[in-house]
Amino acid sequence: PPAAEGVVPNASWWSDRMVELPGGMWCPKPPPFASAKPALPLVKAGEEKPRLTTELAKKHASADNMLIATYVNYNRLDFAFTLVRHLIALQQPHYLVGALDDEAGRGLQARGVPTFFMSSGLTTKDYGWGTKNFRELGLHKVKLVLELAKTGVDCLTIDADAFILRDPFPYFRKLPEAEVLTSSDHLVATNGYTDDGLESSSGFSSAFNIGYIFIRASALEFVQQWKEACFANKDAWDQVLFASVLRRGGGGGVDDHRLKPLFKKAGGGQVKAGVLPVSLFASGHTHFVSRMAHLMRSTPYMVHTTFQYGGAQGKRHRLREGMMWEDAPEYYSGPDFLTYELDLPRALVYPNGGTVGSDGTLPFDKRASVEQHFALVHHQLAQVRNGLALAKATGRILILPRLVCGLDRWWAPHSGIIPGSAARLPLLDCPADHVLDVERMGKVEPLLREHSFLCNPRTPASVRG
Repeated sequence: PPAAEGVVPNASWWSDRMVELPGGMWCPKPPPFASAKPALPLVKAGEEKPRLTTELAKKHASADNMLIATYVNYNRLDFAFTLVRHLIALQQPHYLVGALDDEAGRGLQARGVPTFFMSSGLTTKDYGWGTKNFRELGLHKVKLVLELAKTGVDCLTIDADAFILRDPFPYFRKLPEAEVLTSSDHLVATNGYTDDGLESSSGFSSAFNIGYIFIRASALEFVQQWKEACFANKDAWDQVLFASVLRRGGGGGVDDHRLKPLFKKAGGGQVKAGVLPVSLFASGHTHFVSRMAHLMRSTPYMVHTTFQYGGAQGKRHRLREGMMWEDAPEYYSGPDFLTYELDLPRALVYPNGGTVGSDGTLPFDKRASVEQHFALVHHQLAQVRNGLALAKATGRILILPRLVCGLDRWWAPHSGIIPGSAARLPLLDCPADHVLDVERMGKVEPLLREHSFLCNPRTPASVRG
């Protein structure tokens, strides 16, 4: 039903249904991936340090030769553990996790995760985007993709913060001629929200995002040249070189499956490549800001925490907001929490009038000005500040309210939304990292919880009650 007069509506959600959760609280129906999952086992880590071999890859690949691989350092082990729990819940056993350092390897082994040691020599801490460690990580990644291609498996290689929420293998099986499928930083669903096929030809115009790439072993020659380009230009970004090498010798339009002939092979023929739909193989913007999968009333196959502003801690918080993150039971159970009802005047959310759509958004020309956006945000920040102070005084943990933003956030000047994006304003479920500097706050777990905390099925009924 529409929001009552004077009430700011909720953002679009993957289901229109409201459900009563244990404890008597009514919430939008939680997505299927939010269900509680068994903890990973505790086992004794072995003394061996297995390396990636053809035998290991084939052992873990599916009957039709497909494998999922990721890589992680010690600092990001919790990302790998959450990713693996999602795969187990999906009954998808065909995966391997590469350990960039020995500490990560032992940690993975101790939780029963099938792993191999990469011994990268890189930091066990956070890499930091664009840093020397970040560039060197790219070299290890392209080496890994090449090693996987050489094993003969058709491999989906993902960053550890690109969470798999639906089994992608059935999607890939529908595209047997596709040799390279990549996610993208394109911010518009080129075929709308009723089509789950690959992006159309215009989807090839934006940056490919190699945080989620499916490469068949038949594209080995392309991967070899990509690796050579990366090591010949060590200061360049591996993602940019991926695109430039893939486009070598490319020509022609997309076929009926929206595959495009790109990299020209030495022996003749071209690599057929496709751009995965940005609505269902989502970036941090298309899922959390434009909310494409919600508008489709669908569950995405993947969500990658790009387009966020809080470092690794910001990624964790985004994933918690989306009910994708797996925390320990004590995170959800206590000790004591504080929540408050946000004062959100409709006049601050819609300061310029206009017809509010069924999704709670306005025509672009009725968007807030910069000053109006900050008036809205500052009104909410004052309440968050008071909530944090009260929580500290009473020994409780603050549950953040849903935040609303008049304008989007980006790293460069813009007119309200990222240029070329499909975002609609105002943002009725504004990610906390748009407003709070969760990276500088450090470990936020002793201080606060995400706004969706009480609607998360992982939270015990006793906390809601």
